[in-house]
Amino acid sequence: MNTSIDLRQFRYFLAVSEERNFGRAARRLHISQPPLSRQIRQLEEQLGVELFIRTGSGVTLTAAGEKFLPEVKRTLAQAEKAIAAARSAQDVTQGKIVIGYTTVFDRSVFPDVFSRFQQRFPQWQLITKGNHSINLVRDIRNGVMDVAFIGLHTDTAELATEVVHRESMVVALPAHHALARKRKVSFSDLSYESMFWFERPLNPGFYDYCQSFFDKLAFRPTMLPEPPDHHILLGLIAEGKGFALIPSSLRNIKRQGVVFRELKPEASTLSIGVSVAFLKSNTSPALQALLEMVRSA
Repeated sequence: MNTSIDLRQFRYFLAVSEERNFGRAARRLHISQPPLSRQIRQLEEQLGVELFIRTGSGVTLTAAGEKFLPEVKRTLAQAEKAIAAARSAQDVTQGKIVIGYTTVFDRSVFPDVFSRFQQRFPQWQLITKGNHSINLVRDIRNGVMDVAFIGLHTDTAELATEVVHRESMVVALPAHHALARKRKVSFSDLSYESMFWFERPLNPGFYDYCQSFFDKLAFRPTMLPEPPDHHILLGLIAEGKGFALIPSSLRNIKRQGVVFRELKPEASTLSIGVSVAFLKSNTSPALQALLEMVRSA
């Protein structure tokens, strides 16, 4: 029996055992299903036992899998403790901290902690990285990022989160559009228009939250693929290609030919926001100092 098993295989096994379905587990891990299936099969071959009973609708644990599961959980928890112990041993007066932030929002909405942290700990190397929220969460889980400001409704299982900002969504319309003459626009006004919208894999949690809201209102506009860059998006709107729902803070981006209008209140409000996310086991003094700044901002 080959016992050279890595922690990634343990995490894969845990995801499949909790989701009871390879497809859902793959989405949770942000990988495709074939490599996940290969890794689980390889793990079973290394152990010399079957861990799952595979059926058409999903999987169930075998007797060996049931006994293996609590040990895997303990092993992963211990690994996190080991990482935290190494980090906590580092002197708070020097080191490196990696902070991520979602590119969905204008940077002005984030708490003003970057410069404050650098002033308080000038010996620390502060690295900031902008990305999609699910990628930031993945980097935190993989230990390559300490903390991140992510969009609300992102799947943050295994992470600690604290909400730091909320805001409403607004409509970005072509300036020449008939609806641009209104001060506020309703979802029924927009139902027969073309809307730029993101693909679900970019952020399944937020996508599902919005889709649930749209379903309640029977809001079904024609969907257009949303470009990743806000400036390109606003350029397409200015050309009359469609409209977009965006965080109200992005009204700070000025673009000729585009107007922003508030949404009329519905039975519930479509909101968006930012939370700070980090590993519960990360006891880095620098992280704790940063969190204190966020909470007092």
